[in-house]
Amino acid sequence: MASPTTANKEYLTAAEAMAVLKVRQQTLYAYVSRGLIRSVKQPDSKGKLYLAEDVNRTRSRSQARAGHGAVAASAMNWGEPIIPTSITEITAEGPSYRGRLATQLAQAEASFESVAELLWTGIWHQPCEPWRVPVPESDIAALKAFIGNDGGHALLDVFAVAVLHLGLRRGSIEDRVRSGHILNAARQVLRTLVGALGWLGPGRTYHPLDAGERISSGVLRALAVPHTDENQAAIEAMLVLFADHELSPGTLAARVAASSGAPLHGCLAAAICATAGVQVARLYDRVESFLDANRTLEALRRSAGQAQRQGSAPPGFGHPLYPHGDPRAGWLLKLAQQRRRQSRRLEAIYTFLHDMEHDLGLHPRHELTAATLAIAMELPPRTLGPVFALSRCAGWVAHVQEQRLSPAMLRPRARFVT
Repeated sequence: MASPTTANKEYLTAAEAMAVLKVRQQTLYAYVSRGLIRSVKQPDSKGKLYLAEDVNRTRSRSQARAGHGAVAASAMNWGEPIIPTSITEITAEGPSYRGRLATQLAQAEASFESVAELLWTGIWHQPCEPWRVPVPESDIAALKAFIGNDGGHALLDVFAVAVLHLGLRRGSIEDRVRSGHILNAARQVLRTLVGALGWLGPGRTYHPLDAGERISSGVLRALAVPHTDENQAAIEAMLVLFADHELSPGTLAARVAASSGAPLHGCLAAAICATAGVQVARLYDRVESFLDANRTLEALRRSAGQAQRQGSAPPGFGHPLYPHGDPRAGWLLKLAQQRRRQSRRLEAIYTFLHDMEHDLGLHPRHELTAATLAIAMELPPRTLGPVFALSRCAGWVAHVQEQRLSPAMLRPRARFVT
């Protein structure tokens, strides 16, 4: 357990890290060289700081291997794999969907529909025919009353309500679990949630997809974003890159619900609720707020320096699974930089990201570069969290299908402490 002086710190000094791990300096350096613990440079100093969650996770793993405490204590916290899956593998090049790198799919301008079908069936269709499933527009449009002035914050909760509403229209729980129509139900959910994005647009209205309209086109239309080639490519890339990422909190929630015999809509609603927290979908809001509050290079540097002096980092840096940088972030940043129109604000962000990576060793997460791309596209505020949840539904459906093939209920044991 971390000491009281280190419990709330995001970064630790070498002395603090060695005290937590109970190792010598050489061992700490070995952990860093093996990629187990990330380090960052300190401004105006030759010393380095070490990411506290990496230090604590390494300590938990060592204790588990030594027989001190349950292995699950570390496995449930970015630790060892606990559920076998054939859907998505986390590699150094980013997530791989059934053997196809998500970044390569995005670079090839694969459609979101093709990627969703790949996750669901393991079969690659490109081009993939647009989905043609009916959406109960009038019933869903009535949910606007729950949005109020909260915008994107409330929309994630409305997503969950809308999904449950769609499920109730399909009969009893037993009928839905046994029907075998899971993919058509999934397509209907996705098309429904696209229309709900219209509540974030300037018109604040539900925008149902036209017959045969693609998901990416529907997103642009719902948000009243010009349908240019650049914007189409950007939204398609976001949807493809966000579609799945192994056992995120929402995915685990969906699989737990599926293992208990819940129908698809209940699993998706559980996943959306788990994703709506400040550490997942609403991390996009925190990143957006940071960029809104610091619109010049000087302000970005000043805010980052202040955070580091307090032992933390600005939101949107450092992904536990990608110690050398999130590959998804790199492609989203490149899409922003390649756009024909640039602004002084965007140039300031590009320089800031370059400086943070090369001077301090801090790599941006995909949330930060997605927010940068959203600025370039002039997306409405608080859009990225709902777009992320919309896209991730594709992965959740695949995990629900896979979990149903297992006879086991996901029910980890607890370790009582005093």
